[in-house]
Amino acid sequence: MKYKRTAIFAVLILSVAAVAFFVSSDDSDAATDPTYGTSTDINIAPGMRFTYKPTYPSDLSVTTVVEVQKQGSLSGSSVNIASMSSGTLIVNIPSNAAAGDQYHIVLKATSSKPSQTAYIYIVFNVLASLTTSGSQSNVVVGSAVDFTPTATGMGTMTWSVKSGTTLPEGLSLNTSTGKVTGIVSSVGSKTISLTCTSSYGETSDLTVTFNVVSKLAPTNSPSNGSIIYEV
Repeated sequence: MKYKRTAIFAVLILSVAAVAFFVSSDDSDAATDPTYGTSTDINIAPGMRFTYKPTYPSDLSVTTVVEVQKQGSLSGSSVNIASMSSGTLIVNIPSNAAAGDQYHIVLKATSSKPSQTAYIYIVFNVLASLTTSGSQSNVVVGSAVDFTPTATGMGTMTWSVKSGTTLPEGLSLNTSTGKVTGIVSSVGSKTISLTCTSSYGETSDLTVTFNVVSKLAPTNSPSNGSIIYEV
C-alpha cells in the first residue's frame, strides 16, 4: 500500500524563531513517482524549519523513518536536512539555499501483522527570502509625507519601527501596511527605519532617508533694499 497523495498540515518556522505558525501544502505542481506516489509540495524560504507529525489509524503500530532526502530530484544529490524525532519529521532548509532550489523528502511508514508499507513524499520549493524596498522623495516643510514600503516574501507581513529608532516628529506608522504618514514641521535630513516581520518570523529592515526643505519664499522685504542717486 502507498499514499498517492497526503494532505499535510504542518508547522513552518524560522530556525531562529520561537513562534510557530500553521500552513497548508500546495500540490499544484506535485511530482509523481511510481514507488512513492504523488508529492505534497511545500513552499519555504531559506533558513526556515518545517515540522510534521504524521498520524495513522489508531489500531496500527507504525514506525516512520526518513527514506530519501535529495536535492533537485529523487535522483539528485544527497543532503542531510531531515530527521525524525519522537515521530515528528524535522526539516531544516539551509540558510544559503537559493530561490528555485528543491528538496525531495520521502518518509517510509511500516507496520506488521500483516506487513504494510506506506510512503509520504514531500517536495520543498525554496522561495526568495523576505526583502523590503521603498524610497521617499524630499518634501517641503509643512507638506504631507505619504510613504508605503514594499515587502516580498512568504506569509502575512506586519511592520514596526526598528528597535532603537523613532519616527521623525509628526509621522506615524500603520503596522498592517507599513504606511508612514504625517507632516514634518522642521527642516533637515529625516530617516524612517522600519522592520518588516512575516507570520513565519522572518524579518527584514528598511531604512529610508529624505530631506525636508524650506518653502521657497523671500526671506527679506523689498523695503530693505538700497537706494542711491546715480547721475
